[in-house]
Amino acid sequence: MKQTYDALLFDMDGVLINVTKSYRKAIQQTARYFLKRGVTMTEINTVKEKVGMNNDWDTTYALINKKELSYCDVKNIFQKIYWGNKGKNGLINNEQLLLSKKQLLLLKKKYKKMGIVTGRPREEAQYALDTFRLQEIFNVLVTREDVKKQKPFPDSIFLAMKIISSQKTVYIGDSPSDVEAARAAGIPSIYIGKQKIGTIRFKSVLQVVDYLL
Repeated sequence: MKQTYDALLFDMDGVLINVTKSYRKAIQQTARYFLKRGVTMTEINTVKEKVGMNNDWDTTYALINKKELSYCDVKNIFQKIYWGNKGKNGLINNEQLLLSKKQLLLLKKKYKKMGIVTGRPREEAQYALDTFRLQEIFNVLVTREDVKKQKPFPDSIFLAMKIISSQKTVYIGDSPSDVEAARAAGIPSIYIGKQKIGTIRFKSVLQVVDYLL
């Protein structure tokens, strides 16, 4: 028997938005810039799969692993690659929805309350919502500026639950930090990926939609 929920909370990257050619490429290109060598997606995934590596700036800095480099310098190069610089288009323009708007509206109709809890800066999260015209679907957007402690701490999930007044919430994410944040918040998680973690596991977000509907 399926668990009943009164609200759905989603991570954004890798769950709602395909960031393979945006954030992942920005990590790869930034690391390559500083390391002066090619960087594989396997190297990136190895770092991303660790708890506490939800933030792509942190992932990039850890991947480069040069103490003489300042975090700020790495972040600045990353942002220029992601947003674009000197007339060159940024990788942010490569992002695509992983779910159709129709599917999201069906979920909204059934569960009424839906929110996003993401480690993205608000400007970047809002850009995605505006680009794909999803503003009316989500009741709350919690970004990295809204809490002092990021995932895997539960603060962002607690804030979202408070804003939408939900009691039986589930958090849908694709990283160990997402799963740990949900556990710390005392709610179930739906994990998308290959690791054996989360309350429920699926290989793709489309399978999650089928389960929830």
